Amino acid sequence: GLGYEDLYQEGCVWLCNAALTFDPARGSFASYARRVVQNGLIGYCRNVLSEYQRTVLLGDLEPAVLTALEVQNAISSHTKCETPLLLVAAESQYSGVTRKGINALALQVSGIPLTAVAVRMSVPPNHVSAWISRAIRKLRNNESFLSSLHEN
Repeated sequence: GLGYEDLYQEGCVWLCNAALTFDPARGSFASYARRVVQNGLIGYCRNVLSEYQRTVLLGDLEPAVLTALEVQNAISSHTKCETPLLLVAAESQYSGVTRKGINALALQVSGIPLTAVAVRMSVPPNHVSAWISRAIRKLRNNESFLSSLHEN
């Protein structure tokens, strides 16, 4: 997602920004512009990578997760979906073990292995598996969540 043309255009925007905000009393334009363009490009790259990390190809998800959510045949594996964001939105509707399971599922969908999720949550992996199983059961019956998946 970081093509040369995009970076070049973004750099030009930041160079224009540097020209508009430059104060000759504070130093040379070259050093000021270099800093402004560099910081602008770093921020742009962070935003692009952050967006990329929130977007998950459904084809990259584990088949068990897709099957459990009953979307395997309904959605193309090339469809992009902001699944972690949908899970966070769904998480607010639940409490207790289901909420923990949705949280763990969001971490797992983002690419974190089950064992790492268990370490992060300070519990054995079988607890995390049970939480995820319960969360999937609840999400399977949540019409608004399923329709959000189908829309994306």
